[in-house]
This record gives sequence, C-alpha cells and structure tokens, in this order.
Amino acid sequence: MIRSTPSTRRSFLVGAGAAVLAPLAPRIVDAQALGIDAARFGIQPDRETDQTAVIQRALDETRLTETPLFLPPGRYAVSGLRLGRGARLAGIPGATRLAAIGGAPLISAEGAERVALDGIVLDGMARDLGSAEGLVDLADVAEVRIADCEVVNSWGDGIMLRRCGGQVRATTVSGARGTGLFSLDGTDLDISHNRVHDCGDNGIMVWQSARQGDGARIANNHVTRIHNRSGGTGQYGNGIVVFRGAGVTISGNRIAECSFSAVRINSGADVIVSGNNCARLGEVAIFVEFGFDGAVVADNLVNGALHGISVTNFDQGGRLAVVSGNLVRNIEIGAFPEPRGTGIFVSADTTLTGNVVENAARSGYGLGYGPYLRDVVATGNIARDCPIGFEVSVVQGVRSTVIANNLISGASRAAILGMRWEEPATGDLAQGGTEDYPELTIRDNHMA
Repeated sequence: MIRSTPSTRRSFLVGAGAAVLAPLAPRIVDAQALGIDAARFGIQPDRETDQTAVIQRALDETRLTETPLFLPPGRYAVSGLRLGRGARLAGIPGATRLAAIGGAPLISAEGAERVALDGIVLDGMARDLGSAEGLVDLADVAEVRIADCEVVNSWGDGIMLRRCGGQVRATTVSGARGTGLFSLDGTDLDISHNRVHDCGDNGIMVWQSARQGDGARIANNHVTRIHNRSGGTGQYGNGIVVFRGAGVTISGNRIAECSFSAVRINSGADVIVSGNNCARLGEVAIFVEFGFDGAVVADNLVNGALHGISVTNFDQGGRLAVVSGNLVRNIEIGAFPEPRGTGIFVSADTTLTGNVVENAARSGYGLGYGPYLRDVVATGNIARDCPIGFEVSVVQGVRSTVIANNLISGASRAAILGMRWEEPATGDLAQGGTEDYPELTIRDNHMA
C-alpha cells in the first residue's frame, strides 16, 4: 500500500505607518497592509536573474518578528528558499509568482515551528527537485499555514508535509507528477476548501508510518482528474487516500474522474466518510479495506463507478462499520482488477441501513465473501433495477446475518441470492429456502 482557519492578510497589518503613507502610491499602501514590501530589500519582480539569495536574506530578517515579507505582483526566479521559525511570505493571489530554477524544492522548512505562505503562486516549471519529494517540502513544523496559494507543475508531489500540523486552505494544486498534497505522520491537519486536479498519482494522501492517531480533517475540497501514472492495483489513481491513520474525517468533498477510487481507506481506524459527492470513478468509489477497525460511511452520493462502496477484508481483520444513508447509482462491470458491479458490499460487524442503490450491473448489495461474513444487519434499504437485489454468502463458517424490511424493485434474476464464493448456491431466498442456513434471518422484505 502506498505511499488546515486560515491566517488572513488583514492579520498582517503593521499598523502605524498605513495612515501616514495614505497619499503615496497605492502599491506602497497595499504592501504596508500585507507586510514589509520586498522592495526595501532590493527585490524587484520580473527580473530574469536568480533572486534566491536576496529573498532568502529578507525572509531571514523579517521572520525574527514574524512579520510577513510581501512580494508585489510579478515573477521571481528562485530555488531552494528556506523558511525559518516564524517566516511568513505573502503576495497577491494569482499575481505573485515564484518560478522554479530547479535542483531543489521551491520552498522548504525543517523544525521551524510556525511558517506561513499566503497568496503565492509556486510554479515548479516541471523542473527537477533534487532529492526533495515536494515542490513545497516542509518537515517538523507544528503550525503550517498555507492559504490562497497555487502550487503548479511540480515534477514530484505538489505539497509534501512530514510530521506537520496546521492547515492548508483555499489553495489550488495542479499538474503534480506525483501526489497533489501528501501528509506523512501529520497531527490534526485541516485540509479544506482546496482544489486539487490533474495530478499523476493521487490527489490528497494522509499516511502514517505506523498505525496511530492522525486526526486530519479533509473537508470541502474539489478533487478531479487524478491519474494512475505509477500503475499498480490501487496504490495510485485515487482522489483521497488514508493509510493507517486513526481519527480522520473526510466530508463534503466533490471527487470525480479518478482512475481508481474517490476515497480509499487502508488499515485506518475510527474514520468518518460522509457527505461526499463522487462521480466517474474507474474502480471502487469509496473503499474501506484491509485491517481497518471502525468506519462510518454515511450520506455519500456515488454516480458512476465499477463498484459503489466496499467495506471489506474481514480476512485481514477489517471490521466494525456503519454504512447508512448513501445513494449509489449507475454501477458498471469492468475488467480490472476485478469485474465487481455491486452497489454496496459489507462483511463484518456492520449495520447497513437506509441506503438506496439503483442500476448496479450485478447486484445492489453484497454481504460477505466465502466464510468472511459475521454480525451484519441489512435493514431499510432499497435496491432498484439491479439483476440481484442482495447477494449473501452461505459458505460454512458465516455467522449471524439479518436481511429484513428492505425494498427490492426490478430484480430480474433474484431478490436475495445465496452465494458460495463466486457461484450461486441457492434459489431466491426471498421466496423461502432458508431452512438449511440457520445463520441467516431473512424476513419482511418487499419485492416489486
């Protein structure tokens, strides 16, 4: 398996000089409002020469008082700027551009405690990053603040954060050859209201080196056109990925046109996936897999995928979920890596309730695979226009499954079908025949 409240420029007022300088040129007034004007240090926009050294000296001086260094609109050629403790760099969104010379990340920091980037375009120019993984490459920063920025054309990841907290908000990341935003061993990061698109491998990744608390909040982002440049069977090509992290919330995101999943949770714990709008996915839209322990998947909409929602891998210890209030439609059967074609699949210690699946090519709902089915209750769901309403495993070793009070409409093959691995093993259990399967309780379902 594979590999945050924004600070506003108003908070950067330096105060007393603003009224005195009111008669001067508007650009000077704006600079005073946003921080210390870079022109004081001899920094000028739109020069062809490398301005790394002069900007670095200005950053080192202004950070001592945690005063922002303001770069007026224009282009600045730089490479390897380092943010020390308290460094703040501000510009005009969409107009202040740092253009990479290459050989290093544009911006890096290590052990800086607090750093901020506000209103800067960081353009990697698709140039080599040296040994760095991200165009913005920050490590061991307790309070990162990245807001109103654009991170574009990185030859690696767009933003790489190692052991960082803080927030990334209202920022666009596009054209990254790797992942748009990658947090490794983060703490309570707020990743919200961002736009991540046209990235080579993944959109947003939250990864822990070992299974432990993470606490990231990934909310209200727009993630689109995520590709699978590095290949594999699901490591790459996903909108949002969580690996091993506990206590992560993924909510209110719009995710579309990903080669694999919109949301992929691998070996996480106590994860909430709610209120996401997912469309046009190349594999499972929302995938909670391998040794996860505790997941709520609720109130999501999926339209177009090879499998809607899968909460699986009881064989790897994956267990304990609530899957409720989801709307899944237009699920197709593909060829890679598995045919699939099911709306929602669950396997262990799970309540499946209040969901609607329409037009799934194989089945509305799948319960268990082989002997990997335990303590599942499926009630109050609707399956419409699916060949099979429910598939349920009847292999020896399954335990305690209830399918009750569901509405199954337009099932052309069977309302409820017992399965032995991939093969049908029963007639339509909605019509009777459950005597040989005491582990199953099937009652009060309605067929139309």
